[in-house]
Amino acid sequence: MKEYYVKKIYHPQEGELYQFLELDAQTGEEQTIDPFESGMLKFYPETEAVPDIFSITSKRGADATGFYRSEKFVVQRGSKFAASTSPKCPKKYVKLRENLVLDKLLVPFEHQLLLMEDTEFDSPMLAMGAVIGGWVRGSHDWKEAGKK
Repeated sequence: MKEYYVKKIYHPQEGELYQFLELDAQTGEEQTIDPFESGMLKFYPETEAVPDIFSITSKRGADATGFYRSEKFVVQRGSKFAASTSPKCPKKYVKLRENLVLDKLLVPFEHQLLLMEDTEFDSPMLAMGAVIGGWVRGSHDWKEAGKK
C-alpha cells in the first residue's frame, strides 16, 4: 500500500518549497510525485447524491471547483488559488488566505497555491474572493462545470 504526504523543504535560491511524496509501506522507499498524476488528490465519490460542481478561473492563475453544501460553499481539494492578491483585494480575503496558508491548507505549487482539503466557506462570494485573491461583486463567476 502506498501513502502520500507533503514535506516542506528549504532551497537556497527559491526559499521555502513543498515536495509531494509517495511512501511504499513495504519497501520504505520515498519517491517525489506530481500530486495530480499520482492520484494523491483524487476526488472520491460522495456517499450522498453527487452535487452540481461549479468552477472558476482567473487571469492570475486561479483554477478551482466547488459545490453547495446546505448554506455553505465548499471549494474542492486540488483547487488552485491565485498565488498573489490584487492591490484592491479586500482585507477579509487577504486574511482568509493567510489563515489557510498558516493552517497548511494552502501550499505553494507551480506559481499557484494548492488547496489540500475540501474547505467550507460561508458563501460562494467569500470563496471566490479567496480563490482569485481580488475584489468580487457576487457569485456570478462560479460557472457550472462543463458549461460556458
